[in-house]
Amino acid sequence: MSIPPTPGEYTSPSPLGDPSAITQDDKTMAMLSYILGIFTGFLGPLILWLVKKDQSKFVAFHALQALILHAVVVVGYILSSFLIIVLVGFLTYPAFFILGLVYSVLAGLAANKGDWYEIPVIGKLARQQVGL
Repeated sequence: MSIPPTPGEYTSPSPLGDPSAITQDDKTMAMLSYILGIFTGFLGPLILWLVKKDQSKFVAFHALQALILHAVVVVGYILSSFLIIVLVGFLTYPAFFILGLVYSVLAGLAANKGDWYEIPVIGKLARQQVGL
C-alpha cells in the first residue's frame, strides 16, 4: 500500500518502475531544462526536449514541462506589453516573471532529487504528452 502524494508536492514513484533507474545524468538534464528556461525562454527546454525525448522519459517529462511553463511566460510577457496601455501590464509583467522563476526553481530542485514534480495544470498536460 502506497501513500498518495500530498497536495502541493506532486511527487510519485517512477512510472517506469524502480526509481533508482533514473541516472544522475537524467536528473541533471531535467534540472538544466528549467535553468535554461530562465535564461533562454522556451528555446532551451525545447532543444533539450527534442534531443532527449526518445532517450529518457524522466528528462522528456521535465523538459516538456519547462517548455510549456516558459512558453506561457513568454505569452504572458506579450499580453502584458499590450496591457501596459491600460496600466495593468505594469503589474502583470512582474507577476509572470515571478511565476516562471518560482516554478522553475521548485521544479528544478525536485528534478535534481529525482522527483516527478508536477507544476499545477502544466504537469498533467506534460504527463499525457510523454505517455506516463
